[in-house]
Amino acid sequence: MSDTKIKICGLFRLCDAEYVNCAMPDYAGFVFYPQSRRNISLKLALELRKALHPAIATVGVFVNASYTEIVELCCQNIINVVQLHGSESNEFISGLRCILPENKIWKAYRIRSAKDLEVAKTSAADMVLLDNGHGSGKRFDWSLIMDFCRPFILAGGLTPENIPDAIKQFNPYALDISSGVESDGVKDKTKIYAAVAAARRG
Repeated sequence: MSDTKIKICGLFRLCDAEYVNCAMPDYAGFVFYPQSRRNISLKLALELRKALHPAIATVGVFVNASYTEIVELCCQNIINVVQLHGSESNEFISGLRCILPENKIWKAYRIRSAKDLEVAKTSAADMVLLDNGHGSGKRFDWSLIMDFCRPFILAGGLTPENIPDAIKQFNPYALDISSGVESDGVKDKTKIYAAVAAARRG
């Protein structure tokens, strides 16, 4: 059994909640970014949250959103964790923490070089997410993070097939998967179940 947690990100249909409930990952992610094809409204987010098993924590993905937008979703208990994917500074993160002391804050970093890792190491976020970019579905060079010295979430190019290798190499806090559990651009129940099962086995 692996201790690594798993997040299924980018739910945008009510049936996605049903699929996730069958697999029971640790986290489910909602995207609040108009330029994303997985962007959802507050109304749909509320419906998805109600449809999800209460044991599954929800993560809101934001790109340079305002405090107001983030706080509204947290205060309505639609999301439990805030995941920032823009150019949010440590000052922004610290300010958000003062407003939402009960909600964990994750910050995503696009990893292209060792310099990007240096920035991630000094993040004020509760957890850093190491990724290839905005939902590209492609892996970055994993050799760059062999010696990364703080707990992290691994994202980008993950599939049910390469999850065991990712856990064996890095023992990350969590894995964040979206495109890797889709077929023809929508969530695939079989792939979601396979991904969660692979993460549990480690």
